[in-house]
Amino acid sequence: MTFAGADNAPGTAGSPGPTPRTLTPAKPIRLSNGSLVAEIQPGCGARLARLARHDTHGDVFDYLVPLGSEPFASDEWPKAGAFPMLPYTNMLRDDTLHWRGRTILVRETPAASSSLHGWGLRREWDVVDESPHCCVLQLDSPAQPEWPWHYQAYLSVTLDELGVDMQLSITNLSAQDMPTGLGMHPYFQWPAGARLTFASEAIWRSPSEEIRWPSEQRVHVGEIEVVSVGGGLDTGGRSTWFAEVPVESGRFDARIDYAGGLRSATVRSSDATWLVIHSPAGRPYLCLEPSTHRVGEFDDDHAVVSHGQTLELSMRIDLT
Repeated sequence: MTFAGADNAPGTAGSPGPTPRTLTPAKPIRLSNGSLVAEIQPGCGARLARLARHDTHGDVFDYLVPLGSEPFASDEWPKAGAFPMLPYTNMLRDDTLHWRGRTILVRETPAASSSLHGWGLRREWDVVDESPHCCVLQLDSPAQPEWPWHYQAYLSVTLDELGVDMQLSITNLSAQDMPTGLGMHPYFQWPAGARLTFASEAIWRSPSEEIRWPSEQRVHVGEIEVVSVGGGLDTGGRSTWFAEVPVESGRFDARIDYAGGLRSATVRSSDATWLVIHSPAGRPYLCLEPSTHRVGEFDDDHAVVSHGQTLELSMRIDLT
């Protein structure tokens, strides 16, 4: 997690306006490098819509659940691809931010039924740079009642022969300090037999599917392993874990090995302090979400970004 002064004046990208009710996939930006292919949908919340490998026999292996081409409600998106979370991650308790004596209802009505994951995934982003291996997207978000700060975000997606780098940043363009958090939200394929391994300083679990923020802590030393039975994380039926970054390394390295041992995906982040791990029972996808603050505790666990300052988050996915 890094801070920097803003190097440039505010961009000229148009205001996204109110959150649209529907997002429609268009012709994607297609990146390719070696046998890897990535597709990005700027108009659908800056989603990485596909991440796949083409082998020498013409077969295709999708690491992420492909987004598809059908329009979808911005408030009820397909569980596919990968999207940025900003200006905070996951959800706030009661859709409410308590900030320096103010109480702000962050749910944007009527487009959103909850504050889940913020606004980055619900808006159209502008393309500011594009090449065969990289693209850069921008979101300019003026102040609104649900978030009374003006911010500008950038997302760069760079594909090389070994994987993909995603760099997310947000700059406060308001005169007042802004509470800020960032996250990335990929949906990996999680078929039966796939194995997840990662290390964590401590694991927190949600008490139920209705209350999805940390409440039950289990300190764990060493590596954690989860084997997929086609969805889900534990025998208690809870679909969400919250992992604290290991103190010794200060970074996350979470690896998925697919059945047969021929393919793997490793999520790496040195900027995240939490990794949200999510897989509902019976749903063959796994979310590994690097985040800069604790879910549900944004009021007490966030960065404060002053005017012109920038908060950054990186996520690297290595692929074999």
